[in-house]
Amino acid sequence: MDREMLTVTQAAGRLGLHRDTLLRQIAKGVLHAIRLGSIWVVTGAEVERYRREHRGKHGFASPDHPLHGRRGSKGERSGSLTDEGRSALERNAVTERI
Repeated sequence: MDREMLTVTQAAGRLGLHRDTLLRQIAKGVLHAIRLGSIWVVTGAEVERYRREHRGKHGFASPDHPLHGRRGSKGERSGSLTDEGRSALERNAVTERI
């Protein structure tokens, strides 16, 4: 049985990730941790399991991820207009001035 216990900061250091990334993974239930008072601790075995299962997978923030830099469900920036939408707004603006 693995008795090595690591804080989230230590585990993040071993994995080469940011502490906040691991805290989000804990909140999602992807990384199993125990809360001791005000700190989260992870077993060494859990860190290794996480490493094995996530090795080579690019996260959303990675430039290699297909959705990197995109927002919205269709990959369009939220609030941006298509050419059709812009044309419709321009027509309405002209109509309102008349």
